[in-house]
Amino acid sequence: MITTVSDHVLGQVATAELTARPWPHAHLPHALPAELALRLSRSFDGLDMAFFEQTGTAKSYRLRTAALTADTARALGTDWQQLRDVLAGQAYRDHVGELTGVPLEDSTCTLDLWEYRTGDWLAPHVDKPEKLVTQIFYLTEGWRPDDGGQLHVLATADPASVVRTLPPLLGSSAILVRSETSWHAVAAPGPHSPARRSVAATFWQRGGPAPRPGQ
Repeated sequence: MITTVSDHVLGQVATAELTARPWPHAHLPHALPAELALRLSRSFDGLDMAFFEQTGTAKSYRLRTAALTADTARALGTDWQQLRDVLAGQAYRDHVGELTGVPLEDSTCTLDLWEYRTGDWLAPHVDKPEKLVTQIFYLTEGWRPDDGGQLHVLATADPASVVRTLPPLLGSSAILVRSETSWHAVAAPGPHSPARRSVAATFWQRGGPAPRPGQ
């Protein structure tokens, strides 16, 4: 039986379990089909990613990003078009809302590509109040535990208050429910780490979004 991209992604969200501690989040080890995730990762090499750095503020970072618009997905090919169609669809919105318990009927969904290279980082922060839920799909080929780039789920703003560490393994995913206590950070990739690549679907309150680049 052939499983479509839609069936796989929706099935993974439908069977995911939300963890309450220290704030609601979920880890999906196989959110994307392995072969699809590999093709998506390798297609990053042809992307025009904008570089941004911000320090001395409540949210500091250094990273590369690009919006996954319909035109961008079309230019990247069928794999990206299929994934974008799923993430922009009503069924995906319904599944994420059911898993998280967050009403998403009137929300706006944005899709963005992210890349962290050696020397990049994302400091401990709580997402902007306009955010509701984010799902991050990791596309890091050949990642190993000593490469860095893990998502740290924190109890407080203290970077040492790590409650859970989620590896950016190829095809895996993290779902983050925004709250005033949803502190998290991205560990800096090591000197020999592969590029930490991902695509994120973010649901915003009605009227958003505006914030970019670090969101």
